[in-house]
Amino acid sequence: MSNGLRIANVALRPPTPVTEEEAAHHVQERQHVDIDVENSGANPLHVCSGMRAFAFDSATGELELFLADPSAVIPPGIEFVSDYPRVPPQIVVDAGATTTIDVPVPTVMRRRVPGQGLGMSFVEEPIENIQQVHVHLQFADVPFQAIVGESPDERRNRLQSHGQVVEAVVTPTSSKE
Repeated sequence: MSNGLRIANVALRPPTPVTEEEAAHHVQERQHVDIDVENSGANPLHVCSGMRAFAFDSATGELELFLADPSAVIPPGIEFVSDYPRVPPQIVVDAGATTTIDVPVPTVMRRRVPGQGLGMSFVEEPIENIQQVHVHLQFADVPFQAIVGESPDERRNRLQSHGQVVEAVVTPTSSKE
């Protein structure tokens, strides 16, 4: 397995407004995080290009992006109706090449807080004043593919053990786009 993938730069682009039609379908404005990745290895790499999870700490200004399968623990009492892990979108980064991954990120996140009634409420917090971006990026020499008939646990285990994960904490630059 090649280990020549490096997160070279992270740039923030301002949010793009949604159309009236998108707003009518509850689509919210998203800001864009451009992640430049560089393959210094001798072989092409298959890199996960879709965000699997994110977190934002408004106190520190750190945005954490998981373009890898996060090993999050499900809070007690939460049951999923459907828990089938999807095959992540992937791009090929050729040997010696640099590619930019565009990651759309919400401009607002909902966070659980203690509340009345069932004991849980939500507050909306803006994702703004990003000072650092912590990226978790999964890649491999071969693409991750679905296997017909595998269980959710089998797919999740394969996802978590597929390839490698590179991490970097980067002070983002601004992009004019």
